[in-house]
Amino acid sequence: MDEIQQQVGGVSYAPSPPEEFCGRREELEQLSTILSRAGEHGQTVMISGPPGIGKSSLLNRLAYEVQEHPGGRQSPVLRAEAFDLPGMIFSAVRELLSDLQRSAASARFTSILDVESMREAIRYADDVFEKYAAPVEPIGLLPKGGEEIVGVFARSPEVGYDRVYQAFEELLGELGRQMSMADRVAAVLLDDVHLASSHDRRLLRDAVRNLPPGILLAFTCRIEDGAGSGYATMQEEIQELGIEEVQLTGMRKHEIRELGERRFHFSIDDAAAGLLEERSGDPFALMACFNTLRNQGLAPSRENVTDIIAGEKDPAGLIFDALPESMKAWTDDLCVLNPPFPVPVMACMLELQGAGVAPTTDQLLESGMFRRLPGDEYAFAHPLLQEHCRNSLTEDTQIALNARAADCFERSIHRLPSRLHVLLSLAGHLFHAREYGKAADLNLEIGLRFHHRDDHDIALMLTERAIVSAEQLGDDALLAAAERQRDLIRQRASGALTPGQ
Repeated sequence: MDEIQQQVGGVSYAPSPPEEFCGRREELEQLSTILSRAGEHGQTVMISGPPGIGKSSLLNRLAYEVQEHPGGRQSPVLRAEAFDLPGMIFSAVRELLSDLQRSAASARFTSILDVESMREAIRYADDVFEKYAAPVEPIGLLPKGGEEIVGVFARSPEVGYDRVYQAFEELLGELGRQMSMADRVAAVLLDDVHLASSHDRRLLRDAVRNLPPGILLAFTCRIEDGAGSGYATMQEEIQELGIEEVQLTGMRKHEIRELGERRFHFSIDDAAAGLLEERSGDPFALMACFNTLRNQGLAPSRENVTDIIAGEKDPAGLIFDALPESMKAWTDDLCVLNPPFPVPVMACMLELQGAGVAPTTDQLLESGMFRRLPGDEYAFAHPLLQEHCRNSLTEDTQIALNARAADCFERSIHRLPSRLHVLLSLAGHLFHAREYGKAADLNLEIGLRFHHRDDHDIALMLTERAIVSAEQLGDDALLAAAERQRDLIRQRASGALTPGQ
């Protein structure tokens, strides 16, 4: 669970801690009903809604209901988050596996999970996931001539998607069996599944088809307009599979009043609550308004609320306007990174050394703008904050910051644990920094690796970057190679198996 910081500067924009969760009684009852059926038949539910509506906070509360609530099930909760980086849901599955290993070692669940059949299922899944990732993740990354980065890749083992799915299915099956024997339900929670590629979603979809008793699978999906939204595809898929959907909308007056009282100690009258319900009903916008009122020392009256939300500025803009200049500079420097942010890369981006790192990360948390992730990595407290910051950068600034980010990853490369994250981040930063010589080779190579494991969406995106880079370089031979790879990927994708086949 993310560390939630509440300081004088404002209440954090990170997902609400479960003990401060407000409203959503009907939605919680829906989830409780679904959870009650999971012991007999495995259950899946999608929590959906527009950005800022509180999906991750509801997932936090669901985790609490399953694991911590007095009189509740006291059952294991496995939680992972997909980030805006290609192919990361498989990393999320491996994160779930690590969560399961930690639960098995916990005194609370030792009697349930620390049995030989469970340990064997974990060992087998861990081995398969490592082998499957090997064709993409390098054994080592070495500087060459002080300029180029060369990936030394593992030889592709005979581990394809079918083995990955089989291992994941067997793992869930054994976990469900142990839960059923103990009259409990394990919750598997995935956040931001709309970021998944079609190949990523295949694993999720196949798992849902054969979800065993004793397992609740809940995931969030963001509803948004425009091309490229993963929600429409996810909605079509879940309807085919009969998955239930809990769709969140704006908070109502009594919920807004509860939010103001519990998280800000505000007493909000009906007039102000009614205005907020009409104009700013999503929790992110409400948090922006309430933090602004508190920072300015204003009472939450209808008049003051009207003044704050009267402008056309979006809530993230309201938040950023109130930041001190030093914090604005830090958010600009970090917004081009793809979360999770490794501390060595953050320190490099912010030009920190030694003893200056810890105080700065503390300040980032205290500002309410950032959150600490498991593994001591960081992210913006809410995706809308990072999106706003990125969109506010000039083109020249974006290029310069991406160039600095690429340099920081290269400098820190031997100290970073997730090689897949390093490679994908480096490939993106080099491309967006217009360092096309390095970007072409790296994107083409990683695209080929994703192609070999049939992750066509990601392979095509990376290969298209290589094509653009080759065009910018005027390298006809490289361009021809990249176009051949693109055509192969398209051909393979057109004949690829659909999920479940």
